[in-house]
Amino acid sequence: MSQILVVSSDSVGVAAMLSVLDHAGHQARCASTFEDATRLLAQGSPDFVIADGHLGAFNGLHIIMRARAAHPETGAIVTTSKKDRGLEADARSLNVECMVKPKNPAEWLEPISKWAARRANQPQEHE
Repeated sequence: MSQILVVSSDSVGVAAMLSVLDHAGHQARCASTFEDATRLLAQGSPDFVIADGHLGAFNGLHIIMRARAAHPETGAIVTTSKKDRGLEADARSLNVECMVKPKNPAEWLEPISKWAARRANQPQEHE
């Protein structure tokens, strides 16, 4: 089970996404603004972040960079409602997947599953 932070102002889309994530066994917290997401990050780092590309004066990559500052292995997707080549380029430079929001909320599970599989195959560091 992964801890997932969802950052989006799209309440209808988020509700559908949260239902899919919950049904798949993930625990998700939700924020509708950059500021709310920052407060949630201060309470604990998620395993994975799904963030809107446009969050007022900020974008989802800003939240992802904050999450990765504390935990570099954090998985992430930045989302957009339509193809955005600038956001895609910025996301690629940070090794973040940029994804057009799917019509079927179940499609969110594929990139999370791929990330989890890669993570499971990485050698674990011993303390």
